[in-house]
Amino acid sequence: MRKIVLLSALFTSQAFAADYDLKSAMKQMKLDFKQAAEAQSVEEMQTAIDSFSRLITQSQSAAYPPEKQNLYIEGFNKLSLSIEAINQELQQGDLKGAKQELKVIDGLREEYHDKRNPSIWSKIFG
Repeated sequence: MRKIVLLSALFTSQAFAADYDLKSAMKQMKLDFKQAAEAQSVEEMQTAIDSFSRLITQSQSAAYPPEKQNLYIEGFNKLSLSIEAINQELQQGDLKGAKQELKVIDGLREEYHDKRNPSIWSKIFG
């Protein structure tokens, strides 16, 4: 009986990871990013960054197609490092510095979206 419960828990957790809605998470990350960029106070920006950080953590633990797993995890790990830098700026009360760090996230967004969905021209010409 115990084996059945353990197997059931294993399959349930795998199903949850497989059902993770990355597209929805990315939309929310976009909204959180925009709110962080438009924040007028450290507190406002911290709220948006906390939400963004939670989504990254959830995204890191989700299952992805094997051919894209490493790419996704690499990107989420880089985002986590950027979030840490932003949090350090916010802890020091430096809203301007934290907003500067948001540019790193925007660069990562462009880089990894291009890697995830390469254009036909990059496939042809490398």
